[in-house]
Amino acid sequence: EAVKRLVAEADRLMAGHAEYFGVPRDDLADPDWWYDPKTGRRAPGGYAFDVPYRDEDAAGDVKQIWEPSRHQYLTVLAAAYAVTGNERYAERVAEHLRSWWSANAPLRGVHWISGIELGIRLLSWVWIRRLLDGWPGAAALFEENPVALKQIWHHQRWLAGFPSRGSSANNHVVAEAAGQFAAACAFGWFPSSARWREDALRSLERHLRANTFLSGLNRELATEYHGLVLELGLAAVAEADAAGVPVPATVRLVLL
Repeated sequence: EAVKRLVAEADRLMAGHAEYFGVPRDDLADPDWWYDPKTGRRAPGGYAFDVPYRDEDAAGDVKQIWEPSRHQYLTVLAAAYAVTGNERYAERVAEHLRSWWSANAPLRGVHWISGIELGIRLLSWVWIRRLLDGWPGAAALFEENPVALKQIWHHQRWLAGFPSRGSSANNHVVAEAAGQFAAACAFGWFPSSARWREDALRSLERHLRANTFLSGLNRELATEYHGLVLELGLAAVAEADAAGVPVPATVRLVLL
């Protein structure tokens, strides 16, 4: 039954249909990565930190633009491939990743502004690579693809250089640390991978503890954020376990 539901959702996505924050999308077969369907506006290009992303009149509703580019929907398609072996799901994932990478050069445009977006996107890519492992084109899409390598490197370099601070040192910084840690475990292909992995794990441990009451409740006191932080932490630990990277018992204690 679970497989049937997964495949049904994957087929809906293959037809281009999705919904984000109550706004339907019917264009995801071939998405415009900078388009906001709520306002009908496209975010402007240029240097990422010059994009007026808080101005809806200039850039549209940035949440509508960011959400599909977290690429969590692509994990559904990759999972559909993993359970069915139908290569059309894998091929669609590859098409969308190549499209996104082509349209979003490092530090250009709206998708290089917020660290939580980069962290969650890295987590999605980690899961996609794992789910597509049986597909003959997986290596050519990821580790043998210079464009993918450049994107993965720049995502991790961005997260290392611009960690969230102050009021964003909450679920945002946890997502950044979890994404970087998971990626450095799964994609340990770079000279800086070991350092990124160590630094991200320290950050993840520190911020999980700082954002969790002794009772285990998330300090933001919101059910959805509690669930999000838990999922981020568990995903990061799962990748560490898969890579044989030791994780302090204190991290597992906070999560469990």
